[in-house]
Amino acid sequence: MLRDPLLDEFVSVGLKQNLDIRSAVERISAAAAGARRTGINSQIDGSISGDLRRSRDDDGIVSNEEIGVVNASFVFDLFGGIRRGREESLARVDVAKLDVGTVRLAYLADLVGSYITARYYQNAAWITRQSIESRRQALDFVERRFEAREATSLERAQARSLLATAQASLPILEANYQVSAFRIATLINQPAGAVLSRMNRGRAQPRPQGGLRTGVPADLLRNRPDVRAAEREFAASIAAIGVAEAQLYPSLQLLGNVTAGNGRTWAFGPSITVPLLNLPIRAANRDIARSRAREAELIYRQQVLRAIEETQSALVLTRFQRRQTGSYGAATAAAREVVELSRESYENGAVTIIEILDAERTLLSNRLELARSTRDWTSSWVQLQVSVGKGWLAGVKSVRVASR
Repeated sequence: MLRDPLLDEFVSVGLKQNLDIRSAVERISAAAAGARRTGINSQIDGSISGDLRRSRDDDGIVSNEEIGVVNASFVFDLFGGIRRGREESLARVDVAKLDVGTVRLAYLADLVGSYITARYYQNAAWITRQSIESRRQALDFVERRFEAREATSLERAQARSLLATAQASLPILEANYQVSAFRIATLINQPAGAVLSRMNRGRAQPRPQGGLRTGVPADLLRNRPDVRAAEREFAASIAAIGVAEAQLYPSLQLLGNVTAGNGRTWAFGPSITVPLLNLPIRAANRDIARSRAREAELIYRQQVLRAIEETQSALVLTRFQRRQTGSYGAATAAAREVVELSRESYENGAVTIIEILDAERTLLSNRLELARSTRDWTSSWVQLQVSVGKGWLAGVKSVRVASR
């Protein structure tokens, strides 16, 4: 995505080892196991039992009795309750699969964001160290001129102040860099020391390598796992209404049993159950299911609106921050030229050392702003990819949903 080999490696390792993702995958297994309890498996029931008894009557006669019983039953799906229950369970499996996608997207956003932040602080610290070295050289030069009575006390004080200011900002930049690296280590479940060692080798700040295409709204609805999960949750709640409706009507079972022992008996026939005294409770359960379906529909609609808003916001931020980064790049180039010209003018006696120090202060400020703007631009671009649902299928061959 950002054409950074180390980041790609971190992502590959993290998707396999992150504990949140592995927990979400386990929920798929639980949902799939729940689905196996529905459909034809819920219509058929039966058991085999056997007893071996040894008894003694009042006359002292000891006898053995062997009994074997086979029971079986089949429930007819007269009003579609079992079929709708199957649909509900399969929709829940789809929700669990898509929830993994949502977790993966959130994980990728966190990992890539932490990497971008770490590289920003690393670059900012490197820029600051360069500025410290430059200001130390400037101070040495001013000190020599002061001893030769060619520089004033004000010039020496300003040179010292600028050096101290740059030195004061360095520790927090280095600390934030390490904090971001530790976050990466946690996300990929790796030792912090090993991650920090690899990050210390340095690399340029990541920059967006792709365009800003977001596709049509239908693509957004197809790609966002959280939107698709909300739609499947809505489908499951609709199916649950059918299950509750079926409970209001009679149920028909086919029962049979065979008993083998000292004598052999068998029985076979239908059994019908008509809800009567508990009918108000079953009607209340249906109304609850309807209310939950309406709530699921509202959640789905809200999820769609939120996805559109996030995409629009990320797109706008990415566009404007790209322009800002370009402006800071131009400002940095101009400030670097000012520093070079100021030094030449100082050698010719046209400007004072204070003007050189001011020019260097402006250059440092512009370089740091350029680094910050690059971080923000890249972060917005990554958020745009997340908002349109890109990346959650990384390393996954396919995810089949919407089973019916």
